[in-house]
Amino acid sequence: MKTIASAALLMYAGCVALTLSPSDFSWPIESELTADKNGMVNEDRYHLRFNVKPLLFEELQDSLKVSGKTFRVIRDQEGYYFISGPQFKNVYVFEHSAAGLSQVAKIKVSQQGLVNPAFNKRPPHIQLLSGREKPLYLNRYGIQTPAEQGGSTR
Repeated sequence: MKTIASAALLMYAGCVALTLSPSDFSWPIESELTADKNGMVNEDRYHLRFNVKPLLFEELQDSLKVSGKTFRVIRDQEGYYFISGPQFKNVYVFEHSAAGLSQVAKIKVSQQGLVNPAFNKRPPHIQLLSGREKPLYLNRYGIQTPAEQGGSTR
């Protein structure tokens, strides 16, 4: 009887999911990616490659003039990708999925469009800079004020 109980316990222990925590998926600095003629951007350092045509169409209603367009990408501690670019009015937040990068949020950050956007890692937030405008602090839920530590302006 002890043998059966021991075997059952070992089988149960083998089925329990292992979690490695804490974990930090963030990138230390943003990446500036340039689209090729097919709309693909590639980041060799982080082994990331994706098609920006749907994003460009969503943001600017034009996915034909994609070659040479630049995009800013950074990844936060939780593993979410923040993507934007010049003339964008929004920052898009994506997560990794079996199908590719799946949008989890669209954050309105500018009325006229970003001039020269740049992302910085400012845990627990992502900082967005654009020209002389005041920096914005973002997380996957939206724009945060510096005093908020995880709250949302949804």
